[in-house]
Amino acid sequence: MLTYLRIRDLALVEDASIEPGVGLVAFTGETGAGKSIILGGLDLVIGRRAALDQVRAGASEAVVEALFDISGRQDVVALLASEGIEVGEPELLVRRRIAARGSRAYVNDNLVTVAMLDRLGALLVDIVGQHESQTLLAPSSQLELLDAAGELIESRREVESLWDQAALLHREFAALRADDRDRAQRADYLRFQLEEIRAAQLDPAEEAELAADRQRLRHADELSNAAVEALGTLYESEDAASVLVARAEEAVATIVALDAGADLPVAGLQEARWGIEEMGRSLQLYRDSVQADPQRLEAVETRLAEIDTLRRKYGDTVADVLARAEQAEKELATIENRDEELTRRAEGARAAVRDYDHAARRLGAARREAAEQLQGRITEELQVLGMEGARFVARLAAEGRDTGSGLPPGATRSGYEGVEFQLAANPGEPERPLSRVASGGEMSRVLLALKLAAMASAPSQTLVFDEIDAGIGGGRVAERLADRLGHLGASHQVLVVTHLPQIAARADTQVRVSKAATDERTTVQTVALDPSGRVDELARMLGGIEATEGLREHARELLQRDE
Repeated sequence: MLTYLRIRDLALVEDASIEPGVGLVAFTGETGAGKSIILGGLDLVIGRRAALDQVRAGASEAVVEALFDISGRQDVVALLASEGIEVGEPELLVRRRIAARGSRAYVNDNLVTVAMLDRLGALLVDIVGQHESQTLLAPSSQLELLDAAGELIESRREVESLWDQAALLHREFAALRADDRDRAQRADYLRFQLEEIRAAQLDPAEEAELAADRQRLRHADELSNAAVEALGTLYESEDAASVLVARAEEAVATIVALDAGADLPVAGLQEARWGIEEMGRSLQLYRDSVQADPQRLEAVETRLAEIDTLRRKYGDTVADVLARAEQAEKELATIENRDEELTRRAEGARAAVRDYDHAARRLGAARREAAEQLQGRITEELQVLGMEGARFVARLAAEGRDTGSGLPPGATRSGYEGVEFQLAANPGEPERPLSRVASGGEMSRVLLALKLAAMASAPSQTLVFDEIDAGIGGGRVAERLADRLGHLGASHQVLVVTHLPQIAARADTQVRVSKAATDERTTVQTVALDPSGRVDELARMLGGIEATEGLREHARELLQRDE
C-alpha cells in the first residue's frame, strides 16, 4: 500500500506531498488542474519511462519519493532478495531522480536499474487508464486477463516452460538428423586417420633411437677411422700408450725394489695400464661394429620421414599423434552409435511433447471453466454499470498452427487455445468482437468491469484508475460505479482520478489538485480536504461555477449517504 508520495520539481509541481491513506482515495479538480502530473510522478516510481522535459523549468532535477507498506507481501520481499536488497522493516522507500545526466532509481537507498524498478512496480501498483482500451483489443492481452481472472498464471508458466523444452529437444533431434551426410564424411575421415596412424605402429621411444642410428650411419667412415686412430695411439702400435705405461711401470718397480725409501705409487701406473687396456678392447669392439650400411641408412631415413609426416599432420610429438588416434577412435564410436543417439533424442522429444500436451489440455479445461465464470461476472458487472441487457462472452478457439516446432498442430507456447472477448451491447444483438461493436464509453465500462473482476482476487496492490469513468454520465450508473469502487476499496487501496461527484463522495479520502499562479509562475498544488473542503469541492463538481448553498446541501447529502 502507498503510504506517502512526495513530488519535487516535476513539470508544474514545485513540492507536493500526499498521504493517501487506506481505502478509496479520490483525486479531483478542474480539467487541466494537474491531476495527470500527480499520477505521472507515481508512474516514475514504478519504473515508467522518464524524460528530461519533465523537470520543472529552472530546477536541476526532479525527485519523486514513495513509501510503501509491504506487510505480508512475500512476493515483493522475494524479488528484492533476488537483487540483494534486504527488507528489515515493513516499509519500502522508492526514489526516482531525473536530471540532465539521466535517470536514477533507488530502493531503500540501493541503486537499481529501471528494469528492476519496473518489475517491482508491477507488484506494488496497477494503473488502469483509458489508453488500456486499445491494449484490451489485443488477443494476447485478452488471454492474459482470462488467465489472471482464473488464477491460471502458474499453470500457463508450466505450459510455456514445457513448450520451450519440447521445442529445444525437437530442434536438437532435427539438427542431428540433418547432419547425417556430414557425419558420414566425418566418419570416413576419422577411419582414414586411424588406419594411417595404426599402420605406422608408432612407439614414443622409437624416434630418438632412429635419430641416433641415422647419425651413426651417416658418419660410419669417420667414426671407424677415429676408432682405428684411437686404438693405435692407446693399444696397438709399438709406441702405444699401453706399451709406454708398461715400460714406466717396470722402471718404477726397479726403483722401489732397489731403494726401500722410495715412496712411488706403482699401483697408480698399474691402474692406468689396466684402464688403457680396457679402453683398447672397447675400441676394438666399437671399430668392428661401425660399418657403412647404405641400405640400413635408407631404411632409417624412410622411417623417420614417415614419423615426421604423421607429426606434421596430427601433433608435435609421437605421443600427440597417438593421442589423436585415441580421440578419433572415440569420436568415430560416437558417430557409429548415431542410430542409438537418434533413438534416444527422438524418445526425449516425444516425452517432452506428451508432457506439454497433458499440461496444455489441463490448462485448456481450466480455461473453459474460467471463461464461463468470467463472462458471467463481466455480464453482471456491465448490468451494474448501466449496460442493461448486454452480454459478454469469452470465446475460446484453436489458436495455433504447425510451426515446425515438433509439437502437435494447433499448439502454441501458451496452450492450444486463444480467447476472443465478444460483446452484445444490447438485447437481441449477436456477440461480436469488442473492436467491432464497442463505443468509447462501452469500451471503458468493459475494461473497468474486467479490471474489477480480475482485481477482486489479486494481491493487495495499490490500484489506480485514471479517469476510467470517461463516457459515464451522472445518475444511477455513476452511483453504481461509485459503489463498485467503494467495495473494491474495502480490500485494496484504490486511487481514482474522477470528475464524478458520486465517486468522490464515496471516497475515504479526497485530494483536490489545483493550479496556482505566484511570482509569474504556475504551480500545481494538492490538498487533502477536510469535511468542509469536501463539501465545497463536491458542490463545484455538481455543476456550479459558484458553490451555491443548494449545491452544498446536495454535496452534504452525497457524503451522508455514503457514510
